[in-house]
Amino acid sequence: MVMKRRVPGILENLLKNKEETRYANLAYVSIVLLTILSFRLFFMQIIEGSYYKQEADGNRIRTLPIIASRGVMYDRNGILMVGSRASYGITMPVDRKKNSLPETELRNLANLLKTSPAMLQKKIEDNKAIFGAIYLAKDISLDVATEIEEKKNDYPDIEVEVQPVRVYPFGNAGAQMLGYVGEAGPEDVDKNGRPYASSTLIGRAGLEWQYNQYLEGTNGSKVIEVNAAGQPVNYTGGFFSGRQKNNPGGAPAISGNNIRLTVDSALQRAAENAVEAQVNILHGMGIFPTGASVVAVDPNSGAILAMVSWPSFDPNQFSRGISSEEWDKIINNKNHPLQNRNISSMYPPGSTFKVITGATALEAKMVTPEEKIFDNGRHWLIDKRNSEGEAFGWVDFYDAMAKSDNVYFYEMGRRVGIDRLAAMSRDFGLGQLTGIDLTGEVEGNVASEEYKKKIFGQDWYLGETFDAAIGQSFTLTTPLQMAMVYSALANGGFKYQPYLVSRVDHLDGTPKKIFSPKRIGSLPLSKATMDVVCEALRRVMQKGGTGGNLFENYPISIAGKSGTAETNGLDNGWFIAYGPFEKPEIVIACMFEHAGFGADSAAPVVKKVMDAYFHFGEYAFAKDRSGAVLRKKGN
Repeated sequence: MVMKRRVPGILENLLKNKEETRYANLAYVSIVLLTILSFRLFFMQIIEGSYYKQEADGNRIRTLPIIASRGVMYDRNGILMVGSRASYGITMPVDRKKNSLPETELRNLANLLKTSPAMLQKKIEDNKAIFGAIYLAKDISLDVATEIEEKKNDYPDIEVEVQPVRVYPFGNAGAQMLGYVGEAGPEDVDKNGRPYASSTLIGRAGLEWQYNQYLEGTNGSKVIEVNAAGQPVNYTGGFFSGRQKNNPGGAPAISGNNIRLTVDSALQRAAENAVEAQVNILHGMGIFPTGASVVAVDPNSGAILAMVSWPSFDPNQFSRGISSEEWDKIINNKNHPLQNRNISSMYPPGSTFKVITGATALEAKMVTPEEKIFDNGRHWLIDKRNSEGEAFGWVDFYDAMAKSDNVYFYEMGRRVGIDRLAAMSRDFGLGQLTGIDLTGEVEGNVASEEYKKKIFGQDWYLGETFDAAIGQSFTLTTPLQMAMVYSALANGGFKYQPYLVSRVDHLDGTPKKIFSPKRIGSLPLSKATMDVVCEALRRVMQKGGTGGNLFENYPISIAGKSGTAETNGLDNGWFIAYGPFEKPEIVIACMFEHAGFGADSAAPVVKKVMDAYFHFGEYAFAKDRSGAVLRKKGN
């Protein structure tokens, strides 16, 4: 009986001890867990508190870029030629770039923008790798921007931003010279080697590209607070609409530097209009030029006063985001409107080259100005003739230049030889870059014995010297090169490097960088030779000369030369002139592709540009588009 009673008691004690042990273990575990949790809480709040605060803020705070405006370009008189204006753009914020827009939102936005959902989706995919937000549309109307803001629930994944758009007030005037801009891509970096924010405009051609490091600004940022749906609820700091907020996370956008050009915008427009008018006249005659160029230079400094290349394009198309249709129309134009013919197209100079042949012969004392040579219509050694088969009889240097007598200059080529002629060509600057501050310039070529041997592996013949003496053969020049040849003759023999930018300014208007005229050499000619050549060019513009029809009775004395270069089709026409003869202020070179004789095709354009510069004829009381009287030269 005793044993029976004790057994349950032992079991009871065992059970009791086991229960106490279990509770103790649970207590120990709880204490350990609480200790771990306390330590973790301490670590998260104290040790890594700032990190998790940042993460939390990141879910409600968003930093958005403020695209800086590019610097503007003024002409020599302070008239705006390239600027920027504010516009509305549609963006997909950085935090939503990982995804696409929901199908409904994508479709609604496409309908609003009058595009296709596929085009929008492609833009998203193509720009996911770009730093910053994705700009889905630029320069939208106020109506579109208002509708998106008013129907925010329908467009929760996009935002309307204010951004600068590049503007070219004169449209296609000087487009190849000024250039255009485009959105920066993933491969583009700024002057500090950093990737650009999405939708940043950078120079892609012309002066926009050449001076991009000065024109581009520094992007800023603004800080906004968003709700759980990611919609903006408050601008908490940074910079917005030009007002500083109390948040150190933001930064103001800094505009780029402004640039002052050497170009006269009034003269530029006059040259553009002159080319367009002449093209229409030629069309009426059944002549269809494939291109034309005009460049006006100050011979005393090398400053470019105007530069026209026809056909042209409107750079505003690129600013707002050129469509595929617009791009195809430009790029497939067989006459290449993107090409700046003044610096990147090469042509035989034709009779405009005769100043080099004549200077070579005079300087080498192979001829005197008064020596007469009999022209019976062909050279007596080789059957090479004048362009129209003319026979001018006895002619001296002045007569030969005025009448553009080929036979006379064939003989000059024979006397001096190709080596002297090639050397003088290089001394004048042919076959080498002028150094103008534009990309895309080509060197051209100088006809020489070594060139033919190198390229064709053939010997040189006297007939090729004859051709070279009148600007044919293998000699190829750009219109700018020939303008600089005549600039050196006009100013007394000094060679200047042509340039388009006179200064870069700080934001306060003070000069950051000044570009002064750069003399790069002198012609190897005596004053006597220079005087003879220039006098001959003056007689070209008098009665009986090839330029006399237009300039015989001109209000001031003009010098210059016509030229016609043979091609496989209709000839290229040249005309170069400078004035006043006594103290030259301007040199104008014009070239028309496949338009016939230069005295007929190019000369009228040169005269109109000369009229515009000196305010003669229809430009005597010229007014700009605002009605204001245009500035007189020198003011």
